[in-house]
Amino acid sequence: MSYMYAVARLRAMENRFLDASFFSRLIESATLEDAFKSLGETVYAQWIAASSDGGFDRVIDSELLAACEDLARFVPDKELLDIYRMPYDFNNVKVILKSLFKAKEGGERRYDLLSKLGAVDTDSLIMAIESEEYIFLPYKLGDVVPRCLALWDQTKSSQQVEALLDGHMFASMRATAEELVAKLGASGVLAPGVLRWVEHKIDAENLRNAVRLQRMNYDSAAALPFFHKGGTIAPTDVAKLMGEPPETWSKSLSHMDIGAALEPAQDKTDVQATLSEISKALDGYLIRVLDKAKYNASAPENVILYLLRKEEEARNLRIALVCVANGLNREFVRRLLSHGR
Repeated sequence: MSYMYAVARLRAMENRFLDASFFSRLIESATLEDAFKSLGETVYAQWIAASSDGGFDRVIDSELLAACEDLARFVPDKELLDIYRMPYDFNNVKVILKSLFKAKEGGERRYDLLSKLGAVDTDSLIMAIESEEYIFLPYKLGDVVPRCLALWDQTKSSQQVEALLDGHMFASMRATAEELVAKLGASGVLAPGVLRWVEHKIDAENLRNAVRLQRMNYDSAAALPFFHKGGTIAPTDVAKLMGEPPETWSKSLSHMDIGAALEPAQDKTDVQATLSEISKALDGYLIRVLDKAKYNASAPENVILYLLRKEEEARNLRIALVCVANGLNREFVRRLLSHGR
């Protein structure tokens, strides 16, 4: 099926993205109220009016959710949206499981961190997990959730439970991408960038995990179970990086495209700053992986590319509004912002 109409719609929608000049003005706002006035002149105005508590997280999430719902109306293959939204679904499963773990220890269930950005209704997830009717869970989670519960009973480690879920998530994303690419190929549509993006997303998460685990003094052997298969870098090769400081990783991976993405961390010696720089660099890299698609007016990859840029906009808004609300140094915040356009 041709994606020319869908891509044309996306091109028109891109005109509503907030640009660098807007963010420059936003972070110069004297108060959060002033910042909201500026935001009220954009597509976010409708969500500000609808937000009863005045919280900007709900405003930002509402616009991102609306973008997903808009795309669902005209994108021919819903698997493209599923691949993008799957991490939100798995995060919701983590929230529900952690709530159950707390309840087992006498605490209260908390579902306030559930996100509507997933493709699966959150009430359905809660019902299936709490009633132990795992057959109704998506992404073949019916086999994984019982293993998560057993793992928690054995280890009381939410970190290990999350690693188990993440491994299944990436396997599901890759399987969905492979099936979609084959399906599109059978109809004469080439979309190799979809699978390539999933592979690099796995690499990016493995590298983020490596920085976090190094901060926690994990060695290569202990860290290996937290790195996932399916990327372009083998988990064992990611684990080897644990013996080196993160600012040298770009040289170790210089033979790969992702190595250049880590260069901004070379001059960092503070571990927290390194994690921040690497996360920002990897987010930008995952957008650039799909950049070639923007030159093809019928490439399905444009769907994911649009959503990534919308997500980048949301991330920048959160950074800018937190800055204004807390009176943080403006120049410091400018360095945190990223602009893929």
